[in-house]
Amino acid sequence: MSPMMSLIATIRDNLNVTGIPIKSRLPDETVPEPFIVIGTHFEDDSQSGKIGKVTTTELQIDLFYAIDNRAELEDAIYEIKRLIYNSTQQITRVTSNTITDNSVGRDVFHVIFLVSAYL
Repeated sequence: MSPMMSLIATIRDNLNVTGIPIKSRLPDETVPEPFIVIGTHFEDDSQSGKIGKVTTTELQIDLFYAIDNRAELEDAIYEIKRLIYNSTQQITRVTSNTITDNSVGRDVFHVIFLVSAYL
């Protein structure tokens, strides 16, 4: 298994405890919120002055949540960030950005998590 797939699998396994369905792509509008989409990533193979080549990644994970309960959303964000960050010591940072959008055919909260990690 590739290092990237291993990271994704580890994060997915940790997020399963939330009970929120996890998808690999954005489902159609018939799928109700909440759901998580483990999406795209960017890798960088840069040279380090101390240890040679270092591969880092930025993995995007999206949470789609019903727009009617901000308090539950904030609790979910807190728990998901904690679970992601504690998935593996490879993870160096987890950021989140909460927006509203209608990419699933209705207004929802869309939380974009960016996960920085060493591979």
